[in-house]
Amino acid sequence: MEISENFFDVIENRRSIRRFQAREVEQEKVAKMLEAVRLAPSASNSQPWHVVVVRNKATIEALSKAAPAGSRFIISWMASANVVFVLALKRALTHVVAETFGNAIIRLDAGIAGEHLVLAAQAQGLGTCWIGWFNKKTVGKLVGLPDSYEVAAIIACGYPDENPSERPRKPIEEIASFERFRGKNTRFPA
Repeated sequence: MEISENFFDVIENRRSIRRFQAREVEQEKVAKMLEAVRLAPSASNSQPWHVVVVRNKATIEALSKAAPAGSRFIISWMASANVVFVLALKRALTHVVAETFGNAIIRLDAGIAGEHLVLAAQAQGLGTCWIGWFNKKTVGKLVGLPDSYEVAAIIACGYPDENPSERPRKPIEEIASFERFRGKNTRFPA
């Protein structure tokens, strides 16, 4: 199988975007992002997600104020997004069983699905920003989620109106080891 350099270009060039142009995101691009979520792997193929696509400006404005009291300024910039994806999850039996062993597989499923969406957006010339700072109940009410679903993340999306520079990244030696952990500054005994 041939390695796609274009894929690595998408990963290397993706940045968190917090300022968006007023330009509307085409429905075809939204459909491709949703298809990327649909194709994401999940524990026991449970596919526990449901994505609510929000285009209504009043709802986006309300979502941009859905942070806990005293911290609303943190996500207020989201009001400039053209489209917002609310990623919600419904626990499957696999998730419940895994949690008894201390494994939050449902969070892993959400992360995979969300990152598929983010990378599909980047591949189509769009910018995104993951948002994890919000009031779950408020967001759920704004988008009409049933109680059986939990908001996992919000992803703001649109055509970028900024071009952030590359952020520093740690070298491979600091983030990976082979066979046994060899990290620095660990608090655990050897």
